[in-house]
Amino acid sequence: MSPTLRQTLALILQREPRSAVQLAEELLLTQGEVEHHLEHLKRSHKANFKVRPAKCASCGYDFKKRARLDAPGRCPRCRAERVDGPWFSLEP
Repeated sequence: MSPTLRQTLALILQREPRSAVQLAEELLLTQGEVEHHLEHLKRSHKANFKVRPAKCASCGYDFKKRARLDAPGRCPRCRAERVDGPWFSLEP
């Protein structure tokens, strides 16, 4: 029996942190589909689900207080659209 999509996501995130974009490319899904599944993983793996916040590539602004799992569109400080992350991982 093969693992489900969410089990596969969990296995990938246990190996190394990944962004939703990286996961979407790897699993041939849309970024929105990955973010939907990440919400479920966050609820089911409460203490082990870790999020490293997104960061502006232009000015270095950290999105530490952002609760949403999707990537921000632009930086509130410099208004640049070059935002990296967030990155997700699961601790075993």
